[in-house]
Amino acid sequence: MPDREKHVVLGTAGHIDHGKTELIKALTGVDTDRLAEEKERGISIELGFARLELPSGRSVGVVDVPGHERFVKTMLAGAAGIDLVLLVVAADEGVMPQTREHVDIVTLLGIDNGIVALTKTDLVGEEELALAREDVEDLLAGTALEQAPVVAVSAVSRDGLEELAGRLDDLVAEVGERPSAGPARLPVDRVFSLPGHGTIVTGTLWSGEVAVGDRLAVYPGGGTTRVRSVQVHDRGVERAFAGQRTALGLHGLSVDDLSRGDTLAAPDSLHVSHMFDARLRLVPGAKPVTNRTRVHLHLGTAEVLARVVLLEDEALAPGGDELVQMRLESPLAAAVGDLFVVRSYSPMATIGGGRVIDPASARHKRMRPDVLESIRVLESGSEDEVALQVVDAGGLEGVDDASVLERVGPAGEATLAALIDAGSVVRLGGKLLSRTRRDELASAVEATLSEFAAQSPLEWGMSAEELRTRISPRLDRPILDAVLTEAECRGALARREGRVRWGSAEVELAPAQSELAEAIEKRLLDAGANPPSVDELRAELRDGEFDAIVKLLAANGRIVKVTTGFCFHPDVIADVRRRVTEHFESERELGVPAFKEMFGVTRKHAIPLLEYLDRIGVTRRSGNVRLKGPVRS
Repeated sequence: MPDREKHVVLGTAGHIDHGKTELIKALTGVDTDRLAEEKERGISIELGFARLELPSGRSVGVVDVPGHERFVKTMLAGAAGIDLVLLVVAADEGVMPQTREHVDIVTLLGIDNGIVALTKTDLVGEEELALAREDVEDLLAGTALEQAPVVAVSAVSRDGLEELAGRLDDLVAEVGERPSAGPARLPVDRVFSLPGHGTIVTGTLWSGEVAVGDRLAVYPGGGTTRVRSVQVHDRGVERAFAGQRTALGLHGLSVDDLSRGDTLAAPDSLHVSHMFDARLRLVPGAKPVTNRTRVHLHLGTAEVLARVVLLEDEALAPGGDELVQMRLESPLAAAVGDLFVVRSYSPMATIGGGRVIDPASARHKRMRPDVLESIRVLESGSEDEVALQVVDAGGLEGVDDASVLERVGPAGEATLAALIDAGSVVRLGGKLLSRTRRDELASAVEATLSEFAAQSPLEWGMSAEELRTRISPRLDRPILDAVLTEAECRGALARREGRVRWGSAEVELAPAQSELAEAIEKRLLDAGANPPSVDELRAELRDGEFDAIVKLLAANGRIVKVTTGFCFHPDVIADVRRRVTEHFESERELGVPAFKEMFGVTRKHAIPLLEYLDRIGVTRRSGNVRLKGPVRS
């Protein structure tokens, strides 16, 4: 029993006026030339669409592309979504320039299943038909379409149409299904509006499924939309599947918000970038490509200008291939494994194509062995090698699981688990880092803190935030905290109130510095709740290292800095806390006068102390008095 659920798109290819549109009309009954200009000039200018019912009951979507050299970019937009090619060659003319270019294009796009229709057989004799057949066989020799069946047909007399439909039916049965399990992705090839329906887009659904109510993102421009209707072959459906020609009615977007070349896809499923790494192959007969050659790049239905940065050599010869970085003049949405075509800048002709290896790569220096090796791993490495490469490329900032799963595919979770078990990958702060990068980060922490200690020996460490920005402004704080915790557990560093110090928690002081520190502590202890201000104490002790020692004592908890102007001995602060707490056991409130009397202080000391007690939760202010506060440690 035939598989009626298989979703296949058939695309035409061939030179102008070789009868593509007439052949599709004869097969389907649909005239795909819908524009007045197309009918007036007798040529296809835009993409045409139809549905073909095959003898088995299967149906396929048909994309009819223009054959004129001026409309090759339109042909590329249509060819990007096809599974099966119908190469049309007029028997009275044979292979022509656009026949050759179209064959190059479908080959570069990986379309290796197709059939050849020798059309207009009613205009030629047997000998001329045989010559045309030989011409086609010579063209396809050595290509993926070398074994494609050749069927002689006439749209006028209808000779050969039945055989052609039967051969197509057989080929459709061999075509593999597109992946419906992945995220939805629909490159847009047409945008228009209909009264009562709003904005409509059409395209071939490359992967996944789209249903009414789904939210889709617009790439590369951004923004989202909700699907209000779905059609397949002019029939309203609840859901479209990968491989189907699909029309979507969109909510919240006008025809001015979209154009051919945009892609609708599941949110966060595609990379938008101005550059990507790839392997580029030139077709035989093309001119050599030198570094930074400007080209037209076609991916999906999009066309952008780009520069070819050769990563291995100074020039790429016809028929050859090499690793390149495509640097784009406009942003493009791409995914790993996408196929693309490049055409020369001027005059325009198809010169090659390739496959995306890294859709959002960093800028590379040319001919660097380490760069080339990392790209080759992504291109053809084992699952373990690819996963480790992706993680390592994340640097000190790490990567999330999704980045690895995107590259490795269904086996990604098991691969990651094995790498983590082996210690090659570590999970820190919710991100994945390679063991090498984790060790690099740990070394950077030690070096940065040690350098700080050498430059500022009397400061108790540096702030964790300053440490993070010195190492890398892009470093996530949770990753740094995880590394600091590891080092703290093994006694390599100490942390205190947002500051980090390498080594022990205590700062080694010279004898004179120790004497100054003890003098400050004794003076504050003796003064009780009436200490001199910091300025007064500085003038009293007259030591050039006074400020540094005060800062260190405060960091170590040996004195308490209540305000920028006053410090107290911790024993004094403890006594103040105890007595105020006892006060609230019998009293509801505490006023400034009562506090002054309790400790024998003036307003000069009372206000800073009360504000400090507010901050630590011993008290809370209510108008001119203090109430008992929610005590915090």
